[in-house]
Amino acid sequence: MRLIIAIDIGTTHCKAIIVNEQAKVLQAFKHPVTSIQDDTGKFEQDAESIFQLVLNLLQQCIAVVNENDIACISFSAAMHSIMAIDKNGKILTNAFTWADTQSKAYAQQLKSTAAGQSIYNKTGTPIHAMSPLCKIAWLKNEQPDLFAKTAKFISIKEYIFYRLFGKFIVDYGIASATGMFDIYNLCWYAEALAFAGIDENKLSTVVAATHIETALFAKIKQQLNVKTNIPFVAGGNDGCLANIGCGALNKNEAALTIGTSGAVRVTIPKPLIAKARGLFRYILTDEFYITGGPINNGGIVLQWFAENFLSTSIDSKENLDTVISIAAKAPPCANGLLFLPYLLGERAPAWDEDARGIFYGLHITHTKEYLTRAVIEGISFSLFQILNAVEKENPGVEKILVSGIPTQSDWWMQLLADMFGKKIILNDTADASAMGAVFIGMYATGIIKNLQEVKLLMQTVKTFQPDKTVHELYQKQFQVYASLYPKFKCVE
Repeated sequence: MRLIIAIDIGTTHCKAIIVNEQAKVLQAFKHPVTSIQDDTGKFEQDAESIFQLVLNLLQQCIAVVNENDIACISFSAAMHSIMAIDKNGKILTNAFTWADTQSKAYAQQLKSTAAGQSIYNKTGTPIHAMSPLCKIAWLKNEQPDLFAKTAKFISIKEYIFYRLFGKFIVDYGIASATGMFDIYNLCWYAEALAFAGIDENKLSTVVAATHIETALFAKIKQQLNVKTNIPFVAGGNDGCLANIGCGALNKNEAALTIGTSGAVRVTIPKPLIAKARGLFRYILTDEFYITGGPINNGGIVLQWFAENFLSTSIDSKENLDTVISIAAKAPPCANGLLFLPYLLGERAPAWDEDARGIFYGLHITHTKEYLTRAVIEGISFSLFQILNAVEKENPGVEKILVSGIPTQSDWWMQLLADMFGKKIILNDTADASAMGAVFIGMYATGIIKNLQEVKLLMQTVKTFQPDKTVHELYQKQFQVYASLYPKFKCVE
């Protein structure tokens, strides 16, 4: 029996799953990740502590299997993290995550220039403070002494591979989300590097998702209690891998994820060089690219509302059910009440670090039930808006494969079907990003011959069909929702 271990390095948790060749999850482990935040826009993490979490997850997994059964260990990681290290490999900064907006002034300045548009077109990464490109430019100008000491700028995932193997490598998926990688010619993009004030020697060597390393440091092998050379697969970024993990590998299938944040993504063939229009384009493999848009304000917004207005949380299915049961008492469209969920600024479609949230249409008859429903609908509307943008460039999406928080609630899944007017599908994938890493590992080691085979390893658990009458209500409500940000974006 061959087993695949997947490690998923997220912003809020690090997870590990052990999966067999039939894609059945045998065991799972998870540890929370601590972040360092303040009201200046700081959102940082300690990369060394995350490495120790990953090491612990590997120890937990290897302890419960026969190491000779391990086909590979494959990796998924959140996009856009960046940190500085010196020539001796010493950490000089915390890792700045996608949620860190300390570099927003540099992003906003670049975005309005011809160079900014050129960089966006060639790298596929929208110009925003989430981007490592903008974070490096910020460090160059705001902390020049530290910048001068920096030998490498790397992501958390790159740091983990460095600690395991002593090499600076970065997979296509993570590289293509830096804002510095030419996704058409598969090399670091000179114009972006010039803006950041670095050359490619300050960055890692780029490798394919299927790249394998086996030569672990002896000390690490001892810590993991392994004697064989287990293949470690580079993998990709969590967003792209989620498309594989839920089986959304064709242009007529979209993947929708709501976790702390959220995204809508569609898998496409390698795109032609064209003007980018508010969406990202990231690399999965040399055959598959992913286009779509991310939101900052997913489950974290519902958690905020639950804690502050309902005196509960969504940290367990039981608590989420409580919140959903409150929302379900209000009708679709919440009697005209709308919620713009931009509590953390927003990425797609606004790409505005200073965007803010709004309850609009509030009336004395609106109770907590209406407000709760409006929050859930607001999060969902933000993703519906992204799908509309995706379909302008890539029409023909017929069904949406969902992962994350909504999969715990049939009510929310039906709401998505009604709002989007499309079939919503729940596959038997517990964690889409981690399973995507599993499937890349299978592909890299020859267990499957091509990625389309993953569909044979999945089963549809539930399907939700849209109610046309409710969809029409949502279409009218959405027109008002889509008008809110342009009208209110200048309000402080």
